[in-house]
Amino acid sequence: MSRALVLLIVVFVFASYIAVFDVMWKERAQIRLETKSGYVLPSQFNRILSFGNKGLLADFQFLKLTTFLGERSLLGRKLTEEDWRYFVSSVDSITDLDPYFVDPYFLAEGFLTWETGKFEDANRLLKRGVQYRDWDWRLPYFVGFNYFYFLHDYEKGAEYVMKAAQISGSPDFLPTLASRLAYYGGQSRTAVLFIKGMLSETTNVHLRQALTLRLQALEGAVMIEGAIQKFKADYGRLPKKGELVSAGYLKKMPVDPYGGEWVLNKEGRVFSTSKFTKINQK
Repeated sequence: MSRALVLLIVVFVFASYIAVFDVMWKERAQIRLETKSGYVLPSQFNRILSFGNKGLLADFQFLKLTTFLGERSLLGRKLTEEDWRYFVSSVDSITDLDPYFVDPYFLAEGFLTWETGKFEDANRLLKRGVQYRDWDWRLPYFVGFNYFYFLHDYEKGAEYVMKAAQISGSPDFLPTLASRLAYYGGQSRTAVLFIKGMLSETTNVHLRQALTLRLQALEGAVMIEGAIQKFKADYGRLPKKGELVSAGYLKKMPVDPYGGEWVLNKEGRVFSTSKFTKINQK
């Protein structure tokens, strides 16, 4: 079969997929009006309609998803629960078509954890990447971090971070981090390291914006917690409101970029009333 004929078949198949997608989209017009998000064909249909060009179809779906996120960001609109279901279905379909495609896994980790709290969905998708991209230490590292930081499963967290540490080319700090996860401690500082690692790896503009804001908030929490530890060592108690600044442990309180106020619990941990989500967002 000539290359020209193969190219013609690929173009025809891809055009057919788009046409089928458009028909199903119009058929679901009422649902579209209600949810204002996209529709993802079930994976079994996508595999058939790709006619062997799964990578091309995965790229097309990824482009649709990132465009969708970009539009929501430009409009300043908070994603609805239906929108997030569309997000999960899209990443599920993309990674089913091409489980070696790394960008969807990064997108899932960045948005399904920090933004929505869908930790189980994030780990389910990431574990697919762990299975196929067995040379990539970042994916088991993400899974381990999610278990530790969000799900408070320190044993599973240590298991996956140690798995990441055993992969050639992984950072030297991972074995130490794994041992820290096994013995709970330092959540905020660990999160800062994690966010910095993700920022160094991802090029997605929208994800970088979200992670940069998150990093600023976490660094503020780490600064306050460090001052609290020094105050407690000096006075044998936790500081009262305003004492960290008045006693000279901080020049001023860091600003929560999400618009919240810092809260100190009885263990000396720092949280924000914003829960690191824009509180003025509608």
